[in-house]
Amino acid sequence: MKLSFKPDPLLTGITIIMLGILISLGTWQYQRLKWKTALLDEIETAAISDPLTSLKGVQDALANKEPIDYRRIELSGMLSDFDNPLRVYQAHDGHIGWRLFMPFRQGDISVFGAFFVIEDNIKPNPIASREIDIAGYVRTARPDIKPRYESTPDENRWFGFNPMPDTDEWNDLVLGGADTRFYIDVVENETSAANLPIKRPKIRNSHFEYMLTWFSFALILSIIYFILHKKNGRLKWS
Repeated sequence: MKLSFKPDPLLTGITIIMLGILISLGTWQYQRLKWKTALLDEIETAAISDPLTSLKGVQDALANKEPIDYRRIELSGMLSDFDNPLRVYQAHDGHIGWRLFMPFRQGDISVFGAFFVIEDNIKPNPIASREIDIAGYVRTARPDIKPRYESTPDENRWFGFNPMPDTDEWNDLVLGGADTRFYIDVVENETSAANLPIKRPKIRNSHFEYMLTWFSFALILSIIYFILHKKNGRLKWS
């Protein structure tokens, strides 16, 4: 079989550019797929692991690069003196309200504990400093690359955990400092992690479908490219 192919310069140039874009988008979705799959695997590993019982245990897990996000935990310690809890406005279990972040100390380690309060245009009252037993979930602090809303520190109105570390680091607000690599999502009226259900976030992972879509477009474009050359007599075989 003899093949004769004379590429059309303009059509070939446009096709190469379009193929580059489509393949790049497909590759990007493949990379996102790997990242999202690894993230969900880490969360699943942490969620089904035995509950932690100390902040030192969380720090050790981080040092050993073990996944901790959504791992259950129970602690005994002290809510530190904090006249004005940091107020993060957000939704929680279908409700809109304030998530109050207060320093929680166990031994010589301080972190922030998050307590949810449903409020309707009313500023929540501070939670009194006291010894306390808590249970909840360890949450990893993740930087918000593109915050949806801008926090206003002067008004103590935040949108996310420690969202402005470059200018308003929460660690600086706590006497002796606090570990802001993670916080404790406290479950109300619960002191035993054994009673907590395994918690998994609802995170969509549709990147495989997106990847197939972009690569399919690239394949279709390639087929159309050769069909047009065949119709114009630039692609022949005999």
